[in-house]
Amino acid sequence: MPRKNKATLADFESPEIVENTLYLDQIGLSDLNPRRYFDPVKIQELADSFQEHEMLTSITVRPVKGKDYPYELVAGERRYRAAKLLGLSTIEVKVRDLSDRASLAIAIEENSNREDLNPIEETWAILQLICLDTQLEKDDVTSLLYKMVKGRDVPTDFQEQVELTFASLKNLSLSTFVKDRLRILKLPEAILSAIERGSLDYTKGILIARIKDETCRDSLLQEAIEQNLSHAEIKVQVSEIQGKKQYDLKDLPTDELVTNVKQTYSKLSRKKELWHNPKNRRKIESLLKSLNQLLEA
Repeated sequence: MPRKNKATLADFESPEIVENTLYLDQIGLSDLNPRRYFDPVKIQELADSFQEHEMLTSITVRPVKGKDYPYELVAGERRYRAAKLLGLSTIEVKVRDLSDRASLAIAIEENSNREDLNPIEETWAILQLICLDTQLEKDDVTSLLYKMVKGRDVPTDFQEQVELTFASLKNLSLSTFVKDRLRILKLPEAILSAIERGSLDYTKGILIARIKDETCRDSLLQEAIEQNLSHAEIKVQVSEIQGKKQYDLKDLPTDELVTNVKQTYSKLSRKKELWHNPKNRRKIESLLKSLNQLLEA
């Protein structure tokens, strides 16, 4: 596998940006765009906003060959769809000569800055980014990522490239991605759809997916969405359906307790002087160790 030079997103950017006006039918959609779900209500709101203020910011495209259209959309699909909804024939664009890797990286950054990707889209995008960076297939990448997190040996160049990729990401670590995000892609279709629409948090979806009976699972999924069940409430119902120990909701963390935990963490983060005192630091480390042991019990 070829070695990759360490680089930042800026190194992948086109040295020249050409501003232009193109016909919408000159632009095709990209398979690299991580965003798959577009809320029709929000697209309509964007179109209405443009119609009212007559201001639709430009989109980014790249020239392509061998396709039915001369340009491919890189970033700005919501604006592109809003323009089509309004029946516009042209749109302002920034034309950049970009590789597949650069196009995907910019699309991820664009969506992160404007409107967060849902967890499924973000997971697919990062997985695809690693595939491009390492020139490996998805199944091979997934297998190697699991080995990395478990501390097993993987090719050095793969490990270096993956570490570089995650260093460029803003809010997601390799460990979280492998342990929490990759399993999202294996969730039942109904749960995946709810997460994509923004109707269900992915952590709740993972809990509901523990139910093997499809009828019971779909029933709880509908209830969780309609009644906005909390994580704790879903956990109780899953345990009851599975015939496990039934938890009493009063024994689960109260809102007040959760708030207190968050406030304590916030105060601890601000009290920098505590960390410079070796005795206090040892106490903090001991308490954290006890909490982690409790969580893993």
